[in-house]
Amino acid sequence: MRARDLIMIVVAFTGIAGGVFAPAWAGWFSPITVYMMMTVLYLSFLRIDFTALTRIRGADLGELALWGLLKLVALPVGLWALAAWLAPGWALPVLLLSGISAGVTAPFFCQLLGGDQARALQLTVFTSILVPFTLPSLVGLLVGHQINLPLVAMGRMLAMVIFVPLLLAWLTRRLLPALLGPLGRIQFPLVITLFFLINLGVFAPFAQFIMEQAGQVATAVALSCLLGAAYFGTVWAMGYLSGHRLDNLSYGTGLIFINNVLVVVVAAKFFGPRSPLLAAAYMLPFFLMLLPFRLIKPHRDG
Repeated sequence: MRARDLIMIVVAFTGIAGGVFAPAWAGWFSPITVYMMMTVLYLSFLRIDFTALTRIRGADLGELALWGLLKLVALPVGLWALAAWLAPGWALPVLLLSGISAGVTAPFFCQLLGGDQARALQLTVFTSILVPFTLPSLVGLLVGHQINLPLVAMGRMLAMVIFVPLLLAWLTRRLLPALLGPLGRIQFPLVITLFFLINLGVFAPFAQFIMEQAGQVATAVALSCLLGAAYFGTVWAMGYLSGHRLDNLSYGTGLIFINNVLVVVVAAKFFGPRSPLLAAAYMLPFFLMLLPFRLIKPHRDG
């Protein structure tokens, strides 16, 4: 374990505990969790060569499509089927969490782990563009009823979360390159501070439910950890089965570090408590997955 991994995990879990045990003041951060995530993404984008988004080679395009199909269709359908068989009451929450796009924080964690940050960014953008269409379609087909999701509003939120930080980072690199050095030096402490505040804001609304429904919470925590293990197992298997020709470190971060906070926001509005609870509980394996990811070596082209 690297020192930065340990610091990230300790700070993240401290934020979770603060949200649960001090919801009165932690709740101040709930309305701005999305904007704090956008700040994390902006800091990650600052180190990216943006021309990489426009010069994807044929082989890379095929691999990007493969990981995107796995993330948005194959993995959520497979895990939904397993949950529908073993724990039917949690099948919809599993589908929503597993079918959400690669996270806006995936490029940051990819960089932290030594992967190709541009590839993680490509998967994040690719899946974020498609998820307003794929996820409602999957839910309608698999659950058996059409969900009245506002696709335009959801697409607008995703576009804001992804493309506003992207544009600001591009403008910073082009117009204010002198800021890159100072921002790079404070990136890590600033990001872990933001993760602490994000966790405060995510868990504060669920504090009373967590205290009163210990059984439901325990189930959500256990299930979220099982899902994290399944996601990582899929990433590892993709590298093994391909003879390590696929870049399972860079693209694989998008399967682990997902937009679960977005699921919390959407599910809390349209579904019962289990869906947002599972998405919030995923914050625990979200950060713990840093540890097994250290076992995956960075991909070497050629």
